[in-house]
Amino acid sequence: MSTTTLPSLGSLAGALGSIAGLETSLDIQQFNCVKNNLEKYFELSANSAQKYEIYPAIAASDTMVKEAANSIDKVFRQGILVKTTDTNEWYYIGGVSPYWSAGNLIVYQGGSKAKSQGKINKRLWDSIINKIGGIVAIPLQKTRSPEKWYNPTIFNNCKGTFGLFWNYLAEFQVGFLPLLSHAPDLLILAEAKRISSFAYTSSGHYYLSRGAEDLMRTASDTYPYIYGGLGPNPVIAKSYHLEVYPYFTFDSATQEVQSICKSIMPSSSCSLALDYIKFNDIDVGAPVLSSIPCDSSCSTFGLAGLVLSISPLSIKNYQAIYLRVVQPPSSFTSSGILEWVKLMDFVDIFNLLLEGSRKYKKAISSLSSVYPEFIAIAAALTVAWVELSYDDGLKQAEKKASELKGLYDKLVEELAGKAPPISDRYLYKEWRDYKDKVENCARDAILDHPEATYDELKDDTLDCAGAPDY
Repeated sequence: MSTTTLPSLGSLAGALGSIAGLETSLDIQQFNCVKNNLEKYFELSANSAQKYEIYPAIAASDTMVKEAANSIDKVFRQGILVKTTDTNEWYYIGGVSPYWSAGNLIVYQGGSKAKSQGKINKRLWDSIINKIGGIVAIPLQKTRSPEKWYNPTIFNNCKGTFGLFWNYLAEFQVGFLPLLSHAPDLLILAEAKRISSFAYTSSGHYYLSRGAEDLMRTASDTYPYIYGGLGPNPVIAKSYHLEVYPYFTFDSATQEVQSICKSIMPSSSCSLALDYIKFNDIDVGAPVLSSIPCDSSCSTFGLAGLVLSISPLSIKNYQAIYLRVVQPPSSFTSSGILEWVKLMDFVDIFNLLLEGSRKYKKAISSLSSVYPEFIAIAAALTVAWVELSYDDGLKQAEKKASELKGLYDKLVEELAGKAPPISDRYLYKEWRDYKDKVENCARDAILDHPEATYDELKDDTLDCAGAPDY
Protein backbone atom coordinates (compact mmCIF):
# COMPACT_ATOMS: atom_id res chain seq x y z
CA MET A 1 0.00 0.00 0.00
CA SER A 2 1.60 3.28 -1.11
CA THR A 3 1.91 5.92 1.60
CA THR A 4 1.42 8.76 -0.89
CA THR A 5 -2.23 7.83 -1.46
CA LEU A 6 -3.02 7.74 2.25
CA PRO A 7 -4.18 10.65 4.42
CA SER A 8 -1.56 12.38 6.55
CA LEU A 9 -1.83 13.06 10.28
CA GLY A 10 0.61 15.94 9.81
CA SER A 11 -1.81 17.61 7.41
CA LEU A 12 -4.69 16.96 9.79
CA ALA A 13 -2.69 18.62 12.58
CA GLY A 14 -2.33 21.72 10.42
CA ALA A 15 -6.06 21.75 9.67
CA LEU A 16 -6.92 21.47 13.37
CA GLY A 17 -4.61 24.39 14.20
CA SER A 18 -5.97 26.60 11.47
CA ILE A 19 -9.45 26.42 12.99
CA ALA A 20 -8.13 28.34 15.98
CA GLY A 21 -5.71 30.47 13.98
CA LEU A 22 -2.67 28.54 15.23
CA GLU A 23 0.20 26.89 13.41
CA THR A 24 0.27 23.35 14.77
CA SER A 25 2.39 20.39 13.68
CA LEU A 26 3.13 16.82 14.61
CA ASP A 27 5.88 16.62 17.23
CA ILE A 28 8.55 14.54 15.45
CA GLN A 29 10.59 13.82 18.59
CA GLN A 30 7.48 12.56 20.35
CA PHE A 31 6.54 10.50 17.25
CA ASN A 32 9.93 8.80 17.41
CA CYS A 33 9.47 7.98 21.11
CA VAL A 34 6.25 6.15 20.26
CA LYS A 35 7.73 4.49 17.16
CA ASN A 36 10.73 3.11 19.05
CA ASN A 37 8.51 1.65 21.78
CA LEU A 38 6.10 0.07 19.30
CA GLU A 39 9.07 -1.53 17.55
CA LYS A 40 10.30 -2.91 20.89
CA TYR A 41 6.95 -4.57 21.63
CA PHE A 42 6.72 -6.03 18.14
CA GLU A 43 10.15 -7.58 18.61
CA LEU A 44 8.93 -9.07 21.90
CA SER A 45 5.95 -10.68 20.16
CA ALA A 46 8.07 -13.56 18.86
CA ASN A 47 8.98 -15.11 22.20
CA SER A 48 7.96 -13.02 25.21
CA ALA A 49 4.70 -12.89 27.15
CA GLN A 50 5.54 -9.26 27.95
CA LYS A 51 3.92 -8.41 24.61
CA TYR A 52 0.56 -8.83 26.35
CA GLU A 53 1.13 -5.53 28.16
CA ILE A 54 -0.24 -3.79 25.07
CA TYR A 55 -2.85 -6.34 23.96
CA PRO A 56 -6.47 -5.16 24.31
CA ALA A 57 -9.00 -7.40 26.02
CA ILE A 58 -12.15 -8.46 24.15
CA ALA A 59 -15.43 -8.52 26.06
CA ALA A 60 -18.97 -9.77 25.45
CA SER A 61 -21.99 -10.73 27.51
CA ASP A 62 -23.00 -14.37 27.20
CA THR A 63 -26.57 -13.14 26.67
CA MET A 64 -27.70 -10.45 24.23
CA VAL A 65 -30.83 -8.91 22.73
CA LYS A 66 -32.15 -10.21 19.42
CA GLU A 67 -30.84 -7.20 17.45
CA ALA A 68 -27.24 -8.13 18.26
CA ALA A 69 -27.34 -11.76 17.12
CA ASN A 70 -26.12 -11.04 13.58
CA SER A 71 -24.18 -7.80 14.20
CA ILE A 72 -20.58 -8.23 15.27
CA ASP A 73 -20.23 -4.57 16.28
CA LYS A 74 -23.12 -4.94 18.73
CA VAL A 75 -21.70 -8.07 20.40
CA PHE A 76 -18.06 -7.22 21.17
CA ARG A 77 -16.28 -4.41 23.00
CA GLN A 78 -12.66 -3.90 24.08
CA GLY A 79 -10.77 -2.78 27.16
CA ILE A 80 -8.04 -4.03 29.46
CA LEU A 81 -7.83 -6.98 31.87
CA VAL A 82 -5.87 -6.15 35.03
CA LYS A 83 -4.83 -7.77 38.28
CA THR A 84 -4.59 -5.38 41.22
CA THR A 85 -1.03 -5.16 42.50
CA ASP A 86 -2.05 -4.97 46.17
CA THR A 87 -4.93 -7.48 46.49
CA ASN A 88 -4.58 -9.69 43.37
CA GLU A 89 -8.18 -8.98 42.35
CA TRP A 90 -9.10 -9.14 38.66
CA TYR A 91 -10.93 -6.33 36.85
CA TYR A 92 -12.16 -5.59 33.36
CA ILE A 93 -11.88 -1.89 32.58
CA GLY A 94 -13.40 -1.10 29.22
CA GLY A 95 -16.41 -0.78 26.97
CA VAL A 96 -19.90 -2.23 27.34
CA SER A 97 -22.60 -2.64 24.71
CA PRO A 98 -26.20 -1.41 24.97
CA TYR A 99 -27.18 -4.69 23.31
CA TRP A 100 -25.95 -6.90 26.15
CA SER A 101 -28.64 -8.61 28.20
CA ALA A 102 -28.76 -10.28 31.63
CA GLY A 103 -25.84 -12.70 31.85
CA ASN A 104 -22.15 -13.17 32.61
CA LEU A 105 -19.55 -10.84 31.19
CA ILE A 106 -16.90 -12.86 29.36
CA VAL A 107 -13.44 -11.34 28.82
CA TYR A 108 -10.46 -12.69 26.87
CA GLN A 109 -6.98 -11.22 26.79
CA GLY A 110 -4.04 -13.03 25.24
CA GLY A 111 -6.25 -16.11 24.86
CA SER A 112 -6.86 -16.18 28.63
CA LYS A 113 -10.44 -16.10 29.92
CA ALA A 114 -12.15 -14.35 32.83
CA LYS A 115 -15.83 -13.92 33.80
CA SER A 116 -17.90 -11.57 35.90
CA GLN A 117 -18.55 -12.75 39.45
CA GLY A 118 -22.09 -13.80 38.73
CA LYS A 119 -24.65 -12.51 36.25
CA ILE A 120 -25.20 -8.82 35.53
CA ASN A 121 -28.76 -7.79 34.81
CA LYS A 122 -29.89 -5.73 31.82
CA ARG A 123 -30.93 -2.85 34.07
CA LEU A 124 -27.35 -2.46 35.31
CA TRP A 125 -25.92 -2.56 31.78
CA ASP A 126 -28.38 0.18 30.81
CA SER A 127 -27.41 2.25 33.87
CA ILE A 128 -23.75 2.05 32.86
CA ILE A 129 -24.55 3.20 29.32
CA ASN A 130 -26.83 6.04 30.45
CA LYS A 131 -24.61 7.33 33.26
CA ILE A 132 -21.08 6.82 31.95
CA GLY A 133 -21.49 6.37 28.22
CA GLY A 134 -20.16 2.84 28.01
CA ILE A 135 -16.92 2.50 30.03
CA VAL A 136 -16.84 0.65 33.36
CA ALA A 137 -14.71 -1.31 35.84
CA ILE A 138 -16.10 -4.77 36.71
CA PRO A 139 -14.69 -7.34 39.21
CA LEU A 140 -13.90 -10.68 37.56
CA GLN A 141 -13.34 -14.33 38.39
CA LYS A 142 -10.26 -15.83 36.74
CA THR A 143 -9.73 -19.52 37.43
CA ARG A 144 -6.72 -20.02 35.14
CA SER A 145 -4.02 -17.49 34.25
CA PRO A 146 -0.49 -17.50 32.85
CA GLU A 147 2.34 -18.21 35.27
CA LYS A 148 3.38 -14.56 35.04
CA TRP A 149 0.75 -11.89 34.38
CA TYR A 150 1.59 -8.57 32.72
CA ASN A 151 -0.72 -5.65 33.46
CA PRO A 152 -0.69 -2.82 30.93
CA THR A 153 2.08 -0.33 31.67
CA ILE A 154 0.60 3.09 32.49
CA PHE A 155 1.86 6.23 30.75
CA ASN A 156 4.16 8.28 32.98
CA ASN A 157 5.62 11.73 32.53
CA CYS A 158 9.34 12.55 32.48
CA LYS A 159 9.40 12.57 36.28
CA GLY A 160 8.12 9.01 36.35
CA THR A 161 4.66 9.82 37.71
CA PHE A 162 1.25 9.42 36.13
CA GLY A 163 -0.21 12.49 34.48
CA LEU A 164 -2.58 13.53 31.73
CA PHE A 165 -0.83 13.21 28.39
CA TRP A 166 -1.62 16.67 27.06
CA ASN A 167 -0.11 18.47 30.05
CA TYR A 168 3.31 17.64 28.66
CA LEU A 169 2.97 18.63 25.03
CA ALA A 170 4.62 21.75 23.66
CA GLU A 171 2.18 24.63 23.47
CA PHE A 172 1.35 24.38 19.79
CA GLN A 173 2.27 20.78 19.07
CA VAL A 174 0.00 17.75 18.85
CA GLY A 175 1.05 14.30 19.92
CA PHE A 176 1.05 10.99 18.06
CA LEU A 177 -0.97 8.42 20.00
CA PRO A 178 -1.31 4.82 18.76
CA LEU A 179 -4.66 3.11 19.28
CA LEU A 180 -4.53 -0.69 19.48
CA SER A 181 -7.51 -2.78 18.43
CA HIS A 182 -8.58 -6.38 17.84
CA ALA A 183 -11.60 -5.27 15.79
CA PRO A 184 -9.91 -6.07 12.43
CA ASP A 185 -8.90 -9.49 13.81
CA LEU A 186 -12.49 -10.27 14.80
CA LEU A 187 -13.82 -9.21 11.41
CA ILE A 188 -11.22 -11.23 9.49
CA LEU A 189 -11.70 -14.36 11.61
CA ALA A 190 -15.49 -14.17 11.42
CA GLU A 191 -15.27 -14.01 7.63
CA ALA A 192 -12.69 -16.80 7.41
CA LYS A 193 -14.77 -19.09 9.65
CA ARG A 194 -17.97 -18.02 7.89
CA ILE A 195 -19.60 -16.93 11.13
CA SER A 196 -22.46 -14.54 10.41
CA SER A 197 -24.51 -15.20 13.54
CA PHE A 198 -22.98 -14.80 16.99
CA ALA A 199 -25.80 -16.22 19.07
CA TYR A 200 -28.02 -19.25 19.45
CA THR A 201 -31.57 -19.12 20.73
CA SER A 202 -33.16 -21.02 23.60
CA SER A 203 -36.54 -20.35 25.24
CA GLY A 204 -36.71 -16.97 23.48
CA HIS A 205 -33.29 -15.78 24.72
CA TYR A 206 -30.15 -15.15 22.67
CA TYR A 207 -26.90 -16.59 23.98
CA LEU A 208 -23.32 -16.07 22.83
CA SER A 209 -22.42 -19.00 20.60
CA ARG A 210 -19.38 -21.21 21.05
CA GLY A 211 -18.18 -20.02 17.65
CA ALA A 212 -18.37 -16.39 18.77
CA GLU A 213 -16.50 -17.17 21.98
CA ASP A 214 -13.83 -18.95 19.97
CA LEU A 215 -13.46 -15.79 17.88
CA MET A 216 -12.81 -13.83 21.09
CA ARG A 217 -10.22 -16.31 22.31
CA THR A 218 -8.32 -16.46 19.02
CA ALA A 219 -8.46 -12.74 18.22
CA SER A 220 -7.37 -11.77 21.73
CA ASP A 221 -4.14 -13.72 21.23
CA THR A 222 -3.42 -12.13 17.84
CA TYR A 223 -1.08 -9.15 17.54
CA PRO A 224 -3.39 -6.10 17.56
CA TYR A 225 -3.85 -3.69 14.69
CA ILE A 226 -2.27 -0.29 15.34
CA TYR A 227 -3.96 2.94 14.32
CA GLY A 228 -2.28 6.33 14.48
CA GLY A 229 -4.02 9.45 15.75
CA LEU A 230 -3.55 12.94 17.13
CA GLY A 231 -4.29 14.11 20.61
CA PRO A 232 -5.01 16.50 21.80
CA ASN A 233 -5.16 19.93 20.21
CA PRO A 234 -4.54 22.30 23.18
CA VAL A 235 -7.35 24.71 22.30
CA ILE A 236 -9.98 21.98 22.00
CA ALA A 237 -8.64 20.13 25.05
CA LYS A 238 -9.40 23.14 27.25
CA SER A 239 -13.08 22.84 26.48
CA TYR A 240 -13.25 19.32 27.96
CA HIS A 241 -13.21 18.07 31.50
CA LEU A 242 -9.84 16.64 32.42
CA GLU A 243 -11.08 13.05 32.50
CA VAL A 244 -11.96 13.13 28.78
CA TYR A 245 -9.83 14.33 25.88
CA PRO A 246 -10.23 14.47 22.08
CA TYR A 247 -8.45 12.19 19.62
CA PHE A 248 -8.43 12.66 15.85
CA THR A 249 -7.58 10.23 13.08
CA PHE A 250 -8.84 8.86 9.78
CA ASP A 251 -11.06 5.91 8.91
CA SER A 252 -8.11 4.25 7.18
CA ALA A 253 -4.40 3.67 7.47
CA THR A 254 -2.31 6.87 7.56
CA GLN A 255 0.96 7.87 5.95
CA GLU A 256 2.69 8.02 9.31
CA VAL A 257 1.71 4.49 10.39
CA GLN A 258 2.22 2.99 6.95
CA SER A 259 5.76 4.36 6.79
CA ILE A 260 6.74 2.26 9.84
CA CYS A 261 4.10 -0.47 9.54
CA LYS A 262 6.29 -3.51 8.97
CA SER A 263 8.44 -2.67 11.99
CA ILE A 264 5.49 -2.34 14.41
CA MET A 265 3.02 -5.07 13.37
CA PRO A 266 2.80 -8.15 11.12
CA SER A 267 3.23 -7.41 7.42
CA SER A 268 -0.21 -8.89 6.72
CA SER A 269 -1.70 -6.03 8.77
CA CYS A 270 -0.06 -3.47 6.48
CA SER A 271 -2.23 -4.34 3.50
CA LEU A 272 -5.65 -4.91 5.05
CA ALA A 273 -8.68 -3.89 3.02
CA LEU A 274 -10.48 -0.75 4.19
CA ASP A 275 -13.55 -2.74 5.25
CA TYR A 276 -11.52 -4.40 8.01
CA ILE A 277 -9.93 -1.26 9.46
CA LYS A 278 -12.83 1.19 9.43
CA PHE A 279 -13.68 2.25 12.97
CA ASN A 280 -16.79 0.68 14.48
CA ASP A 281 -18.33 0.21 17.92
CA ILE A 282 -16.08 -2.77 18.69
CA ASP A 283 -13.38 -0.11 19.18
CA VAL A 284 -15.19 1.36 22.20
CA GLY A 285 -12.89 0.66 25.15
CA ALA A 286 -9.79 0.12 22.96
CA PRO A 287 -6.55 1.31 24.61
CA VAL A 288 -4.65 4.43 23.52
CA LEU A 289 -0.93 4.51 24.33
CA SER A 290 1.81 7.11 24.26
CA SER A 291 5.19 8.38 25.39
CA ILE A 292 6.78 11.85 25.40
CA PRO A 293 10.35 13.07 24.89
CA CYS A 294 12.43 13.84 27.98
CA ASP A 295 15.60 15.61 26.81
CA SER A 296 17.68 12.76 25.32
CA SER A 297 15.30 9.95 26.37
CA CYS A 298 11.58 9.16 26.42
CA SER A 299 9.05 8.82 29.22
CA THR A 300 7.43 5.50 30.11
CA PHE A 301 5.45 4.21 27.14
CA GLY A 302 2.06 3.02 28.24
CA LEU A 303 -1.68 3.36 28.59
CA ALA A 304 -2.88 6.94 28.09
CA GLY A 305 -6.60 6.32 27.70
CA LEU A 306 -9.55 4.18 26.61
CA VAL A 307 -11.94 5.00 23.77
CA LEU A 308 -15.29 6.27 25.08
CA SER A 309 -17.05 7.15 21.81
CA ILE A 310 -16.46 7.36 18.06
CA SER A 311 -18.01 9.70 15.49
CA PRO A 312 -17.23 11.07 12.00
CA LEU A 313 -16.04 14.68 11.71
CA SER A 314 -15.45 17.02 8.79
CA ILE A 315 -12.43 19.32 9.25
CA LYS A 316 -11.70 21.66 6.34
CA ASN A 317 -11.38 19.27 3.40
CA TYR A 318 -10.77 16.22 5.57
CA GLN A 319 -13.24 13.50 6.49
CA ALA A 320 -11.81 12.53 9.86
CA ILE A 321 -12.78 10.40 12.86
CA TYR A 322 -13.24 12.04 16.26
CA LEU A 323 -12.93 9.92 19.36
CA ARG A 324 -13.49 10.85 22.98
CA VAL A 325 -10.89 9.16 25.15
CA VAL A 326 -11.00 8.77 28.93
CA GLN A 327 -7.86 8.72 31.03
CA PRO A 328 -7.05 5.39 32.70
CA PRO A 329 -6.62 4.74 36.42
CA SER A 330 -3.43 6.26 37.87
CA SER A 331 -2.44 2.79 39.14
CA PHE A 332 -3.77 -0.74 39.15
CA THR A 333 -4.17 -0.87 42.90
CA SER A 334 -7.57 -1.14 44.59
CA SER A 335 -7.36 2.52 45.60
CA GLY A 336 -6.23 3.54 42.10
CA ILE A 337 -9.26 1.88 40.52
CA LEU A 338 -11.61 3.39 43.13
CA GLU A 339 -10.12 6.83 42.49
CA TRP A 340 -10.79 6.37 38.78
CA VAL A 341 -14.37 5.22 39.48
CA LYS A 342 -14.96 8.42 41.47
CA LEU A 343 -13.48 10.50 38.66
CA MET A 344 -15.80 8.81 36.17
CA ASP A 345 -18.74 9.35 38.56
CA PHE A 346 -20.16 5.84 38.80
CA VAL A 347 -19.47 5.07 42.44
CA ASP A 348 -23.06 3.89 43.01
CA ILE A 349 -22.83 1.35 40.18
CA PHE A 350 -19.38 0.23 41.29
CA ASN A 351 -20.61 -0.27 44.86
CA LEU A 352 -23.39 -2.53 43.57
CA LEU A 353 -20.80 -4.61 41.73
CA LEU A 354 -18.54 -4.78 44.79
CA GLU A 355 -21.44 -5.83 47.02
CA GLY A 356 -22.29 -8.54 44.50
CA SER A 357 -18.62 -9.58 44.58
CA ARG A 358 -18.69 -9.89 48.37
CA LYS A 359 -21.80 -12.10 48.27
CA TYR A 360 -20.24 -14.18 45.50
CA LYS A 361 -17.06 -14.84 47.52
CA LYS A 362 -19.02 -15.58 50.70
CA ALA A 363 -21.12 -18.12 48.82
CA ILE A 364 -18.04 -19.86 47.42
CA SER A 365 -16.66 -20.16 50.94
CA SER A 366 -19.93 -21.69 52.15
CA LEU A 367 -20.34 -24.07 49.20
CA SER A 368 -16.70 -25.21 49.40
CA SER A 369 -17.41 -26.82 52.77
CA VAL A 370 -19.69 -29.28 50.95
CA TYR A 371 -18.46 -29.41 47.34
CA PRO A 372 -15.09 -29.24 45.55
CA GLU A 373 -14.01 -25.63 45.06
CA PHE A 374 -14.47 -25.70 41.28
CA ILE A 375 -18.09 -26.78 41.75
CA ALA A 376 -18.60 -23.94 44.27
CA ILE A 377 -17.13 -21.37 41.87
CA ALA A 378 -19.07 -22.65 38.86
CA ALA A 379 -22.36 -22.63 40.80
CA ALA A 380 -21.76 -19.11 42.16
CA LEU A 381 -21.06 -17.84 38.63
CA THR A 382 -24.66 -18.64 37.61
CA VAL A 383 -26.27 -16.34 40.21
CA ALA A 384 -27.15 -12.64 39.75
CA TRP A 385 -25.66 -11.49 43.07
CA VAL A 386 -26.12 -7.82 42.23
CA GLU A 387 -29.89 -8.14 42.45
CA LEU A 388 -30.47 -10.91 45.02
CA SER A 389 -30.09 -11.06 48.77
CA TYR A 390 -27.30 -13.31 49.94
CA ASP A 391 -29.72 -15.94 51.31
CA ASP A 392 -31.76 -16.10 48.09
CA GLY A 393 -28.62 -16.22 45.97
CA LEU A 394 -27.11 -18.97 48.12
CA LYS A 395 -30.24 -21.11 47.69
CA GLN A 396 -29.89 -20.85 43.91
CA ALA A 397 -26.16 -21.61 44.10
CA GLU A 398 -26.70 -24.66 46.36
CA LYS A 399 -29.22 -26.10 43.93
CA LYS A 400 -26.85 -25.51 41.00
CA ALA A 401 -23.88 -26.99 42.88
CA SER A 402 -25.79 -30.21 43.53
CA GLU A 403 -26.69 -30.41 39.84
CA LEU A 404 -23.11 -29.74 38.69
CA LYS A 405 -21.65 -32.32 41.07
CA GLY A 406 -24.00 -34.90 39.60
CA LEU A 407 -23.00 -33.95 36.06
CA TYR A 408 -19.31 -34.12 36.95
CA ASP A 409 -19.58 -37.56 38.54
CA LYS A 410 -21.52 -38.85 35.55
CA LEU A 411 -18.95 -37.46 33.10
CA VAL A 412 -16.03 -39.09 34.89
CA GLU A 413 -17.83 -42.41 35.31
CA GLU A 414 -18.96 -42.60 31.68
CA LEU A 415 -15.79 -41.34 30.01
CA ALA A 416 -13.13 -42.95 32.19
CA GLY A 417 -15.03 -46.19 32.68
CA LYS A 418 -14.54 -48.75 35.39
CA ALA A 419 -11.11 -49.46 36.81
CA PRO A 420 -9.32 -52.54 35.46
CA PRO A 421 -7.94 -55.08 37.95
CA ILE A 422 -5.20 -53.48 40.02
CA SER A 423 -3.16 -56.64 39.49
CA ASP A 424 -2.62 -55.52 35.88
CA ARG A 425 -0.33 -52.69 36.88
CA TYR A 426 0.34 -51.35 33.38
CA LEU A 427 -3.34 -51.23 32.35
CA TYR A 428 -4.35 -49.82 35.73
CA LYS A 429 -1.79 -47.02 35.41
CA GLU A 430 -3.05 -46.21 31.88
CA TRP A 431 -6.60 -46.03 33.21
CA ARG A 432 -5.59 -43.91 36.21
CA ASP A 433 -3.71 -41.42 33.99
CA TYR A 434 -6.67 -41.12 31.62
CA LYS A 435 -9.11 -40.73 34.50
CA ASP A 436 -6.97 -37.87 35.88
CA LYS A 437 -7.10 -36.22 32.47
CA VAL A 438 -10.90 -36.65 32.25
CA GLU A 439 -11.33 -35.20 35.74
CA ASN A 440 -9.23 -32.14 34.90
CA CYS A 441 -10.95 -31.60 31.56
CA ALA A 442 -14.43 -32.05 33.03
CA ARG A 443 -13.56 -29.57 35.77
CA ASP A 444 -12.42 -26.98 33.21
CA ALA A 445 -15.52 -27.60 31.04
CA ILE A 446 -17.83 -26.98 34.00
CA LEU A 447 -15.96 -23.83 35.06
CA ASP A 448 -16.05 -22.48 31.50
CA HIS A 449 -19.72 -23.28 30.84
CA PRO A 450 -21.57 -24.09 34.07
CA GLU A 451 -24.96 -23.82 32.37
CA ALA A 452 -24.12 -26.17 29.51
CA THR A 453 -26.06 -29.40 28.99
CA TYR A 454 -24.57 -32.77 29.80
CA ASP A 455 -23.96 -33.53 26.12
CA GLU A 456 -22.19 -30.19 25.65
CA LEU A 457 -19.99 -30.80 28.69
CA LYS A 458 -19.27 -34.31 27.43
CA ASP A 459 -18.16 -32.98 24.04
CA ASP A 460 -15.94 -30.34 25.68
CA THR A 461 -14.38 -32.94 27.96
CA LEU A 462 -13.69 -35.35 25.09
CA ASP A 463 -12.21 -32.55 22.96
CA CYS A 464 -9.82 -31.83 25.82
CA ALA A 465 -9.02 -35.35 27.07
CA GLY A 466 -9.13 -37.26 23.79
CA ALA A 467 -9.76 -40.98 23.57
CA PRO A 468 -8.07 -43.42 25.97
CA ASP A 469 -4.94 -45.23 24.79
CA TYR A 470 -5.82 -48.53 26.45
